[in-house]
Amino acid sequence: METVEQVLTADAPTDTSYQWYAVNTRSRHEKVVHQALQDKGMTSFLPTRQVLSQWKDRKKWVEKPLFPGYLFVHTPWAQLDRVTGTRGVAYLVGDGSSAIPIPDDQVQGIRQMVEAPCPTMPWPWLKKGKRVRVMAGPLAGLETYIVERKKNRKSYLILTIELLGRSVAVEIDPRYVEVIP
Repeated sequence: METVEQVLTADAPTDTSYQWYAVNTRSRHEKVVHQALQDKGMTSFLPTRQVLSQWKDRKKWVEKPLFPGYLFVHTPWAQLDRVTGTRGVAYLVGDGSSAIPIPDDQVQGIRQMVEAPCPTMPWPWLKKGKRVRVMAGPLAGLETYIVERKKNRKSYLILTIELLGRSVAVEIDPRYVEVIP
């Protein structure tokens, strides 16, 4: 007969390897949580984009999270309690019973898109479309999906992050992509 401890730890990863996890934050606490995790010596990644905000008297470019309410942390499974104990953290994204790691290539793809000189914008979750690989430019090597062709002969390329149920759209010339069979 199994003990309660054996049942509770049966599905828990036993290795101490670092993996990426998505963190859901309280409303508008992304930067606070990002800084708090870094203060704890943890690696976190908060993808942002520049947005033109307008007030009554002025307009200003401000940096806003690409995925409002989310950021990523790179940590071993055993250290996740340090993340959830951080002020401003709502929960770790997972299946309801435990946090699910995000593949390194997806986080790297988000980094490439954020650092690329082409404009990015949030995009709704997508499942359909042709899977393609970017062959040239700052996003070279990125695998993603084509969502739509615009009248100016450019395509929207979508990087899908399955765990968050969110995507990011980038406008790119179709000559720079190849279809993945």
